[in-house]
Amino acid sequence: MINGYNGKGLEVDLSSGKIKEFTIDNEIIKKYIGGRGLGVFFLTKYFSPNENPLSENSPLIITAGGLTGTRTPTSGRFSITFKSPLTGTITSSNSGGFWGVNFRKTGYDALIIRGISDNPVYLYISEDKAEIVKAADLWERTLPELTDTLRNRYTKSVKVLGIGPAGENQVLISAIMNDYSRAVARGGPGALMGSKKLKAIVVDGRKKFFPAKQELYEAGIQQSNKLLKSMPVTSKALPQLGTIGLLKLINDHDMLPHKNFQDVYHKPENIEKISGELLRKKFLLAKRGCFNCTITCTRKTKVGEKVGEGPEYETTALMGANLDIYELEEIALANYICNDYGMDTISFGNTVGLAMELFEKGYLTIKDTEGIDLRFGKKGILQKLAKMTALNVGFGKFIGEGAKRLSERFGAPELAMVVKGLELPGYEPRASYTQALGYATSSRGGCHLKGGYLVTLGFFGGSREVNRFLIDTAAGHVVNEQDSGCVADSLGICRFSFYGFGENELARIYSGYTGIETTPEELKFKAQIIQNIERNFNIKAGFTKKDDTLPERMFNEKIMIAGEPRAIDKESQFEKMLKKYYEIRGWDKNGYPKD
Repeated sequence: MINGYNGKGLEVDLSSGKIKEFTIDNEIIKKYIGGRGLGVFFLTKYFSPNENPLSENSPLIITAGGLTGTRTPTSGRFSITFKSPLTGTITSSNSGGFWGVNFRKTGYDALIIRGISDNPVYLYISEDKAEIVKAADLWERTLPELTDTLRNRYTKSVKVLGIGPAGENQVLISAIMNDYSRAVARGGPGALMGSKKLKAIVVDGRKKFFPAKQELYEAGIQQSNKLLKSMPVTSKALPQLGTIGLLKLINDHDMLPHKNFQDVYHKPENIEKISGELLRKKFLLAKRGCFNCTITCTRKTKVGEKVGEGPEYETTALMGANLDIYELEEIALANYICNDYGMDTISFGNTVGLAMELFEKGYLTIKDTEGIDLRFGKKGILQKLAKMTALNVGFGKFIGEGAKRLSERFGAPELAMVVKGLELPGYEPRASYTQALGYATSSRGGCHLKGGYLVTLGFFGGSREVNRFLIDTAAGHVVNEQDSGCVADSLGICRFSFYGFGENELARIYSGYTGIETTPEELKFKAQIIQNIERNFNIKAGFTKKDDTLPERMFNEKIMIAGEPRAIDKESQFEKMLKKYYEIRGWDKNGYPKD
């Protein structure tokens, strides 16, 4: 067994009620690291890309990162890998908090869940036992109710991962939540968990781990912490204002979407109404961080008598600015509902934006929306829409299907701001050509994280900072950042940490922790293998080069960005970047990996 790993996993068949342990071979661990990499390996081993993502055989695979729970900064993350019921792509989503650390301390590196239970259940996992427990009394509970009940049933030290009513109702934009408000959201994992009638996974772990080479391990950690403290974004901006503090900066760079990505124009006084500064002044109770994190970007807030977390930048961008709604109270309250009921705020806000454009352009009528006025800027509707969507009732049923299906249902597929069926987050692609290419080539579709989180390279990438409108170098930057992101996802490290440190420090820490001499280049090479597997899965699932694209609006509609009207020219700009991207990846002209 490799030092720092458990070397075993747990397989649960909810149909039969059987649970069994299995050994994870050292060579598999060396090749796939953990987290995203290990999840991708198991998904492609156990599941055909052509199968229905909500079938009985469809697995939900949970994996700890290679450094999850160590003293590495921001090492609290774990991954959930599945075939998305929303998009049909391979999807690996991860979350922070403390659940992943406790899971690893139960003695397992992976959890594979298959089958469908006849009745609602939850899993309880500790070092001593793993069992399936009846959960009829927990069904229809919100995430806070679920978490409090289970912690009272066991001990306050257990960690709870679960779904709310949105997942139970198999809403395609539903999330899995842990530690009350930490989300595994993109691609509809909550719907998969709900289809299995699995309400929660409770972990109670206490196992301890020690590094193989203490001096090397400590040297890497010391350098990483030093670099985090030296970068203003990780030492000041995010700790002071949280992720919502990025909103003004994104707006200043003409990247903040407006009216379903029709433009990026916002009055300065409106931006002040949804800013991180206002949140800190009026609603902040406390700032929090995930396991071993000094960045502390999480915000505990209170609006009226309600207490919750957030809203984060993405939520504020999509459920606020994108909808022409500049009321932080309304955004926060709707965000609380999304968290409590278990729903992806990016997909929800994006899809509501589409619904508003459909309404204003006559594709949707007041009869279709059952009396809800869906004009842009309409106040007082977000909470109602969020609850209707989570409960799968009324017009909420259509929102819960996501933007692609909603646009097709009402005859305007060109208005869906999606890539490969996944709703775009809060960054306008015409304002960053690197981010545009990242969206198009992301394995799970319209995602800034799997796309490489390239938007930041244009203004606080430190040594990585680049011109966001350059065409010739875009592909190289996208590949580099996607590879780095895959390394972070596989090791269980937060993407924000990469503002300060990267593969150099992580290779040193990983070498010291495991005792396996590892170079930064080796970590990147493993990331490339993982992404090639994801690519092959998507190809077998029916995705082709034509899906590596953007909404037509990005090619056909010019908007004012950085002082001039901009769209992305499909032939001379986008296709050129995509061709170069394939070449660097070692894929053929149609985007097929050659090996």
